[in-house]
Amino acid sequence: MSDFKSVSLNGTMSRWLTTTSGVVLMLLFVQFASGLLLSFYYVPSVDHAYTSVAFIEKAASSGSWIRSLHHYGSQWLPLFVFLHLFRLIFCEAYKYRKLHWIAAVILLGLVMAAGATGYSLPWDARAFFSTRVAEGLLGGLPVIGRMARLWLLGGAEISTLTLSRFFALHVLVTPFLILLIVGVRVAKQSGGNVCWETISRNAIAAGVIFLGLALWTLKFHAPLGPSVSDATAEYLPRPGGQFLWLYQTLKYLPGSLGSILGVVIPGLALLVLLTLPWLDVAMLRSLSRHSQQLIATLILGVAAIWIVGMTSASYLSDRRDPRTRQQLAKQAAEEDTFRRTPFRQVALNMSAETSRNPPPGVYATFCASCHGERGEGATQAKLKFPPLIGVTSKPHRTRDDIIGLLNDPESYGLQAPMRSFATKLTEPEKREIADWVVTLK
Repeated sequence: MSDFKSVSLNGTMSRWLTTTSGVVLMLLFVQFASGLLLSFYYVPSVDHAYTSVAFIEKAASSGSWIRSLHHYGSQWLPLFVFLHLFRLIFCEAYKYRKLHWIAAVILLGLVMAAGATGYSLPWDARAFFSTRVAEGLLGGLPVIGRMARLWLLGGAEISTLTLSRFFALHVLVTPFLILLIVGVRVAKQSGGNVCWETISRNAIAAGVIFLGLALWTLKFHAPLGPSVSDATAEYLPRPGGQFLWLYQTLKYLPGSLGSILGVVIPGLALLVLLTLPWLDVAMLRSLSRHSQQLIATLILGVAAIWIVGMTSASYLSDRRDPRTRQQLAKQAAEEDTFRRTPFRQVALNMSAETSRNPPPGVYATFCASCHGERGEGATQAKLKFPPLIGVTSKPHRTRDDIIGLLNDPESYGLQAPMRSFATKLTEPEKREIADWVVTLK
């Protein structure tokens, strides 16, 4: 009798472990729904992105909770897609349900891409530095690094074009591909017999996970650091939990090695998993009767150990260093204070005022990341860039001087990182920037 109960219990447990697909669908729905609501307020430009996110956090109805759902949902989703792949390994889906296996592998890659592109959108200091990391990762790739970096940024430097490109990838490209993959899989699934018991079990599991996510986001808000222009040299940017492993890995492997380990190797791992249904060759079968299962388990197992190990190392490193721990605690307190401060309508009024005399597009592309969205100055990587407001009150800073400065900054006593734009800008573009700078009083 006890043996029968044990078998029955194991059978029940195994059936509940198959509900990962329902949880993944629920989390995808949460991401799409919350992302759609956020897009009604968000402005994808370096001038207004941070202000629009602050408005969502402080003034929009349930905005903070919806943004938290979207933020933490983007962390829970890859975890459950990962667990879903593990489940498909043990039911040998790569042999008997190849389409489902391929769809799950592609979905994991798309979910990670969506998280990477979405992380830059708030355009706070944390988002800016994560964009710098992404720029460095692509720029360090062999052969294609330079072109990949230019394509990602939409130019030579981080600008509104960069933010617009990330926004387009996040809200148009990756959702379309995800919906396409999920649609194909659901259509294939609906071709067979419908098991209402399985559907109800998936619905219950999805409901429980959603309740957990909803309660979590009520207690823990999505982070929002200072704006890029307000960040001090002491600010310590930390990525979201799903990317801490990469952040910690890059501490040990800088430069091109970091690009290979952070981009190339994960890409190759996904490619091997994608082609797993066709890897049942005689040479591998001679090593093991379950060679495909062994390959998939090895790849996902190493990835899990790597991710958990590097994430844990990052947390422990921050906790063991007293200065780092104190600075992170200070930043958390400042974020909490900022969140409790009512949204100031003056922020919107200032945006409306500057829209009457907005910076030219060429300034936003080449100058805003250093001198601020409206010429207010900025801090990047512990370097302070001076404001341009009132600069024409200084000697040798007339309209013609500014054009000359753009051509040859050294002749005006300016050193690196200020560089010459003599060949990067046309004469009309230089004149357009100079005409705008002289209006900053």
